Amino acid sequence: MKTWFLDFWREREEVLKRTKQLRLRPPQLKRLLGDSSVRTELQNARLACLLPPVGTEVFRRFMPASLQDIQQQQHEVKEMEHQKRKNKEVRKVEKELHKQDTHLEAGKHLPFIYGDPPPELLNCPLEELDPFYQSQKTFIVLSIGNVLHRFNAESSCFLLSPFNRLRTFAIRILLHSLFRLFIMITILTNCGFMMMSVHPTWTTITAEFVFSAVYIFEVIVKIMSRGFCVGRFTFLRDPWNWLDIVVVITAVLPEFLDLGKVSVLRTIPRALKIITVYPGVKSSAGALVQSVKRLAGVIIMTVFVLSVLAVIGQNLFMGALKHKCVLEWSHSNWTYNDLSNYDNYEGGSSDFDFHKFINSKVNHFYLSGQSDPLQCGNTSNAGVCPHGYICLKTSTNPDYGHTNFDSFGSSLLNLLRLMTHDTWDYLLEQMMRSAGKSSVIFVLLVFSGGFWLLSCVLVVVAMAVVEQEKASIAEARRTEEEFLHILDVIKKREEEGEEEEEEPQDDQRLSPPCFLSKWTWNCCGCWQELRLRLNGFVMDPFFDLVIIICLILNCIVISMEHYPMTVEFEEMFMPTQLVFTRIFAVEMLLRLVAMNPYDYFQVGWNVFDSIIVALSLLGLVFVEFEGAHIDLMRVLRLARWWPTFHMFLKLIWTSVLALRNLTLILLTMVFIFTVVGMQLFQDNYSDFVCRISTDCQLPRWHMKNLFHTFVLVFRILCGEWIENMWDCMQVSSPSVCLMFFIMVLVFGHLLVLNLFLVLLMSSIGDDLVAPKEKVKNHLIIAVDQIKRGVAWTRAWILEHIWTLVGKKNPIIPHYKVVNSEEDKKDYLGLTSVTSDQPLSESKACGSNHGNQTSKYNFEKVPVAEAEVEFDMPENEEEKHKQDEENKTRRNNTPEDCCCDSCYRCFPFLDIDRSQGSRRVWSNFRRVCFSIAQHKYFDAFIIFIILLSSAALVLEDIHLQQRKLVQMLLDKADQVFTFIFLLEMLLKWIALGFRKYFTSVWCWLDFLILAVSLMSLSLGMLGYSELGAGLSLRTLRALRPLRALSRFQGLRLVLNTLVATVPSMCDAMLVCLLVWLMFSIMGVNLFSGKFYYCFNETAEQQFLPEEVNNMTQCLFLIHENVSDVSWKNIKLNFDNVAEGYRSLLQVATFNGWLDVMYAAVDTRQMLSQPVYESNVYMYIYFISFIIIGCFFTSNLFIRRFIHSLDQLRHKFGGKHFFMTDEQHNFSISMKKLFSRKRPSVPRPQNQCQARLFDLVTKHSFEIFMVIVICLYTVTLMMETDRQSMEMELILFWLYFVFIIIFLIEFLLKIIALRQHYFSDCLNVLDFVVLLILVVGFLFSDICEKYFIDIKVLALLRLAPVTRIIHLVPCMRGIKRLFLALVMSLPALFNICLLLFLLMFTFSVFGMLSFAHVKNTARFHDMFNFETFLNSMICMFTMTTMAGWNTVLSPILNTPLDCDPDKDTPVGGDCVHPTVGIIFITSYITLSLLLVVLLYTAVVLETFNMYDTETPSDEDLLMFYKTWRRFDCDNSHIIPYSKLSDFCDALQDPLRIPKPNTFKLIHMDLPLLPGDKIHCVDVLFALTAQIFGDRGQMDSLKARMEEKFMINNLSKMSYEPISSTLQRKQEEVVATVIQKAYRKHLLKDGDADEMTAEPAGGAAAV
Repeated sequence: MKTWFLDFWREREEVLKRTKQLRLRPPQLKRLLGDSSVRTELQNARLACLLPPVGTEVFRRFMPASLQDIQQQQHEVKEMEHQKRKNKEVRKVEKELHKQDTHLEAGKHLPFIYGDPPPELLNCPLEELDPFYQSQKTFIVLSIGNVLHRFNAESSCFLLSPFNRLRTFAIRILLHSLFRLFIMITILTNCGFMMMSVHPTWTTITAEFVFSAVYIFEVIVKIMSRGFCVGRFTFLRDPWNWLDIVVVITAVLPEFLDLGKVSVLRTIPRALKIITVYPGVKSSAGALVQSVKRLAGVIIMTVFVLSVLAVIGQNLFMGALKHKCVLEWSHSNWTYNDLSNYDNYEGGSSDFDFHKFINSKVNHFYLSGQSDPLQCGNTSNAGVCPHGYICLKTSTNPDYGHTNFDSFGSSLLNLLRLMTHDTWDYLLEQMMRSAGKSSVIFVLLVFSGGFWLLSCVLVVVAMAVVEQEKASIAEARRTEEEFLHILDVIKKREEEGEEEEEEPQDDQRLSPPCFLSKWTWNCCGCWQELRLRLNGFVMDPFFDLVIIICLILNCIVISMEHYPMTVEFEEMFMPTQLVFTRIFAVEMLLRLVAMNPYDYFQVGWNVFDSIIVALSLLGLVFVEFEGAHIDLMRVLRLARWWPTFHMFLKLIWTSVLALRNLTLILLTMVFIFTVVGMQLFQDNYSDFVCRISTDCQLPRWHMKNLFHTFVLVFRILCGEWIENMWDCMQVSSPSVCLMFFIMVLVFGHLLVLNLFLVLLMSSIGDDLVAPKEKVKNHLIIAVDQIKRGVAWTRAWILEHIWTLVGKKNPIIPHYKVVNSEEDKKDYLGLTSVTSDQPLSESKACGSNHGNQTSKYNFEKVPVAEAEVEFDMPENEEEKHKQDEENKTRRNNTPEDCCCDSCYRCFPFLDIDRSQGSRRVWSNFRRVCFSIAQHKYFDAFIIFIILLSSAALVLEDIHLQQRKLVQMLLDKADQVFTFIFLLEMLLKWIALGFRKYFTSVWCWLDFLILAVSLMSLSLGMLGYSELGAGLSLRTLRALRPLRALSRFQGLRLVLNTLVATVPSMCDAMLVCLLVWLMFSIMGVNLFSGKFYYCFNETAEQQFLPEEVNNMTQCLFLIHENVSDVSWKNIKLNFDNVAEGYRSLLQVATFNGWLDVMYAAVDTRQMLSQPVYESNVYMYIYFISFIIIGCFFTSNLFIRRFIHSLDQLRHKFGGKHFFMTDEQHNFSISMKKLFSRKRPSVPRPQNQCQARLFDLVTKHSFEIFMVIVICLYTVTLMMETDRQSMEMELILFWLYFVFIIIFLIEFLLKIIALRQHYFSDCLNVLDFVVLLILVVGFLFSDICEKYFIDIKVLALLRLAPVTRIIHLVPCMRGIKRLFLALVMSLPALFNICLLLFLLMFTFSVFGMLSFAHVKNTARFHDMFNFETFLNSMICMFTMTTMAGWNTVLSPILNTPLDCDPDKDTPVGGDCVHPTVGIIFITSYITLSLLLVVLLYTAVVLETFNMYDTETPSDEDLLMFYKTWRRFDCDNSHIIPYSKLSDFCDALQDPLRIPKPNTFKLIHMDLPLLPGDKIHCVDVLFALTAQIFGDRGQMDSLKARMEEKFMINNLSKMSYEPISSTLQRKQEEVVATVIQKAYRKHLLKDGDADEMTAEPAGGAAAV
């Protein structure tokens, strides 16, 4: 790609917008068709050449004479082809020259040059317009809308000729819009019948008969009109028509065969027929198929990575999840003798069945509310069993036995669960309890691989979308250029009077029609004057500002609704709504009078306002009319003045209108999955529901009916699929369920991803740019006027104050309103002086104290030498000049200590430091200056920061029992604080207060040090255990943040992140506003309805039959019934704030099921919930997920990428996630991996030479790859508790593979000799072989003394790494792999920042929430008691998982926790506000880093690698080969040598013989004497191999640098032709010569025939 794909998409929007407006006026079209002079001038234009000759009709009916002309042309073409058979190249070139025109393809609209055909010729057979088909038996038909359809002129099914009335009638039916509408209605009706779960038999039979008849009739019409299969445009030649055949077969086949459940598959083709009805949907579906083809490389890599990770998980956790807490023998009937006899027990000598005992559910320990027993492990940090239970390995796995790593299939399934993040925190908990907390390392490895694979899928799909648009953009651009050319030619011959006549016509269009003129209200003069005054009032910017304030106040008022509301509040609430209704009604009336009705309703926003006002007034008239949601719609009016909100609404409209094809495909697939799922599994859920439900009641997620199936499919699209699949496997066939759920997961997510990306990129066009970037709206104008007024008022007040004081000519700063966005967004504030900055680089201001303009100078303060700025020198001289200035600065003296105001107020501070004792102070500052800027001083401070951070790790919950450690940590804290204090004092002396306190990073160091000093002071005074002291000790967790300014990569990522904050804050406000609307709607729907009567003794809700409402529950409480309470769930919609928290859980799909379950069980306010009594409330949450999550995230990411795009353009395309050193490392890694394998000379020895030929063959490499794949399959065959025979077979297979690898090594070492180790891949093979041999021979010793058995098993995976041999062979995989390598530096920077964030929040959580009361999910494996547990909590929350389990115990009230419990912090309750801020801030920051930055890094890397050019080795090879053909070093060779030269090159530039045809189509410029220049050849080969990527200038510069070619510009060489043009001339000359010879032969035969009779007569 020549530009970043964002630039390409923006350009696409502009080109397509212009192309759609290409139209010729009727006079221009008439001149084009009838003026021969115009056609003569346009004879070389591609579109104009398609027109018929001047004087002939454009559209001619297809008659028998037309068919005869076609047959005659075919006869002539056959004769010409017979003469050309000997010259294959001429035939190939002519075939390329005579291609079908893309403008006249079937299914496209007629080009603008033809105009509109006469109405009587629509749906009638017409002669061909495309010259390519004029010699073929085809004709065209134009339907309504000038859509072109092409048919074969052969007889349909050998019966119906093109002129047969029956066929003509069939064509008319096929192309008629009503027939398409009839088919669509039939399909939709059929879909409606398919949605019925239960219907009478007679209805089914009758409807099926009718639908089948319609589909058969459609197929018959298509076959009659097109023919069956003989011919290019027949019925079966269109793959979409195969769908009709499948529909007919599946409709007829069940009448003769009982297909059982297979018959439900006929649902799929019938629903897919929706796509075939409209051509636009078909093209979108074809584009989706092409994008899937582009994913081939990613799919191969994904399968490989998943397989390797699955085998790793299989070896690490095989059988581990079977460990459970089993009742000890002392607490059961199990005696010690039974335990001692267990090892020798084989089933016949003892009555005690050990296996039955440990597998009995009665003997397992269960946590409250859990269906699976408590898991445990025998490692040091695994889960432990409670007292009375022992950890033993049973025979069952959790989750119906599906969650395990005992086989490859199960391991792969759970790996897919981890990668899709579906309840992965539960799986991590199970793994940690069974195998220890080291399982997090495996999960982290899976996440790293999975996230990169998903990012690759994202990038490849995005690139596929761009590639699909490239052809259309190129065609649109060519069409636009030719249109402009045609228009210029026509305008030259147009008279000037014709143009003048058009202007009044355009003006007349602006006036309203006659029947609407009465709505203009043009009455008397008084009325006109009143209108003018009102118009000035309404159009004033402050009028809009008042309306906006009213809208905001209205939004605030309706968001104040809550439960329970007092009577006084309700009495105030309702009149307030009435007041706003009247205000907006008056506004509408004023605008209506000021603008008149006709002009008023010409504005879309006015129409929307009037509808809302009308509905609000209707709600006042009818009391039963619900007006709450109407008032909520007023919030949408803010989009009129808020550009980003306006953009959000345009996103939704774009998905509905512009992307309707993709949206329709997605909805069709959702419908298909819903109907198929219901028809496949509805009977199974009814018959076997007891397998998944203890009370034999259908669970909430089932496929018994259509609506529940749709909700379940939607949940799968949201990423949660594994639990529903387990239930499905219990009630139905596991293989069918697995296939169904995986297909929904893969295809559904692929469609959603395509829609998301296309929506994201389609909104980048300039037509969707926010209005504020084009024209200032009234809100901005009003705000600017207010700012100017405030500034003037402030200046006036200050002037009068100084006048009253008595001072003359006061210096009043001038405050200027900055209008330039670039001035306001000058890269950031964090590029100021850092605490580790070389202080000599600080810009000295001397003693000029009047230059200070701001207290915090974020933009002007220079940065450290190590810090990367985006300011790039334009040339090397400027860079050298900057280096010299930096060296000079190091010798400068420190800056002044104080600011300008201090020197003005205290003149004695401004002293001369060059004399006397003051010189000692100056020298002392200079020494401090030198110390502070020394690199060892920075290294020492970094070391102290790391030590202080490590000390915080030890302050866990167990610190109170470790008195010695606590004492050492207290002393260390004092030492660290003292060192940081010395650092601060040293920098104060060296920098001065002025410079120190204008740095953001120095302020951060100062605040953290102040917290430490205050904490130490309170500790010395004995107040450390009070609230203030504990809070200050907790804030020490911010100490690791001091490392931000010390690492260059962290600063760079953080600077980029902060630079995008303003844009993303705007998008965040839009998201919050959308969420506010849904929260208010949730309050109106669910406030006060989530309460329930709870039985504390039984720990369950009362049934509605027992307690129906709150009154009955309170009666039970009043009757002193023990343990009864009227409770509310923690997640509710009683007010807007609670609604926000509930929606956050729904948006993150974490704990969202509890909210939805409570919503669908609601009835009326203060009533006991009933199971799924309000099931259609699922629609509310589905709507929120689509609008509040899908579209808002699209807007959020769009703003983020737009900010990165602006930074990229502003700073010259420089990478903003890597430092210069890292970027150079990335480029060097690219060159390293792109380097070819070293060539090895062929040995002289005959035996070695034969072995050399063997091992260097490509087939030998393929054989070894096949062996490695078989070896991997062998590793996959291992299972838990496999038989001895299986173990023996696997052992010998393992031995055979080692022998094969050893033989390969011996063959290569003999053939390649010492060159074997010159190839890194061979070194890798040798290391792998060494590991295998050592592991095989010394496995017992290694297992016993050195290595764990699981690690030893992992070593057997080493040969799998040899699959890397395939990377150089497959270009797609190579590009993906190279993209990963090139993005590693940027990923390292982001991961380091993420780790620092996790570390800081982990320490803060450990210091704040270590003593929080444990709950069902907040337990010994998942808490803040230790640093390791805190990091695990932060790790799970990074993926938006598990945060509700952390927040839930933090929000405990004194009813749920004990505030008086004896803990170091006083109780196990914490302040909920602290927890909410802690969780939300971490979720926001981690989301920004993980989702946005990672995606941007991979996209940027792919964009960087897309500029692929030949390497330096390729250029050197090209130049050496060129020298062999260019002996005189003239850089040109004869064209006749080009074929040999291209064949002599090496890969990748080599084009082997026969290459003449390829070289012709490279269209190389020919110089005088049929010479070829080397630059032209290199550029053509580069474009041929690597693609034309716009890098020719850089390639030319590289050639000049490498080879010192001085005449590359070819100024002395003017091309006279090209290879393609020369071949075309030769072909044309050949054709003309043959036609002329044929003509001479015919003339000679005619002369002989005329001479022969005369001679005969004379003889007679």
